Amino acid sequence: MISVLIPTYNYNAYNLVAEIHRQFIKSNIKFEIICLDDGSYSKENILNEKINTLSYSKFEILQDNIGRSAIRNLLAKKANFNWLLFLDADVIPVKSDFITTYFKQISKKNNVFCGGIAYENHTKNKKYLRYKYGKKHEEVALEERIKEPLKYFFTGNFFIAKKVFEKVKFEEKLLEYGKEDLLFSVSLLEKKLSINHIKNEVFHLGIDDNKIFIAKTKKAMDNLVFLGKEGFLENEKQRLLAFVDLLTRLKLNYLLIKLYPFFERKAEKLSSVRYLNLLKVSYICFLKRKENPQK
Repeated sequence: MISVLIPTYNYNAYNLVAEIHRQFIKSNIKFEIICLDDGSYSKENILNEKINTLSYSKFEILQDNIGRSAIRNLLAKKANFNWLLFLDADVIPVKSDFITTYFKQISKKNNVFCGGIAYENHTKNKKYLRYKYGKKHEEVALEERIKEPLKYFFTGNFFIAKKVFEKVKFEEKLLEYGKEDLLFSVSLLEKKLSINHIKNEVFHLGIDDNKIFIAKTKKAMDNLVFLGKEGFLENEKQRLLAFVDLLTRLKLNYLLIKLYPFFERKAEKLSSVRYLNLLKVSYICFLKRKENPQK
């Protein structure tokens, strides 16, 4: 009935799998759980091997790192059931009826459901930029997600009919962190497949320190520029690229390029979402200028 698909890399996914497994057993819904490590060879895999002790659950280690998109496609290929629940390894369901909430969607006409992201209000998290960014830009009310389904689609928690997934899949040219969720959601809309947001959140537990999160953010901006250059995205569908194009036409990109290292230092030191957003814009200006020095 439902295949739960969890990619992991240097992370202990056992607690997530154990909770999902418990909910399935309690609800008496037919299931399988497949967790793949993307060639990390991490010590965490000693703990992940415990997944194989749970019924209808398996953990495997890939010999080579194939990338964030390719591993999700591989998980879908291995799935035996008609509905796929994709979860990131560093999440945990907010509610105990998480599985049954998704199961109820099967009877509806729609084929893609996004449950949403939330963040636990632990004091230890509040100093981190990753937490602040998540609270501001990712943990949003259902009403807001419904208004902008593309913007708030996250690959870390979504439910999709396998027949629909096979029409879209993840773009395997994206090997590293960032923007695979955007490209996947755009592909859904291009095929006239609606994204249906529901209230079925997971807590995002993986809170990177500021330096790591900023590095990942810059990598995501690299991917965004790549997607625009390769024609995967139209600017009117991606506000950030469109905004940078406007700044370039106004000749304001030169100043921002000079300021991007300053914004990066401030974002890291102050855990500032405002400076992080300025860094995104200025770094894209830098990347676009680098690929086309004439502008």
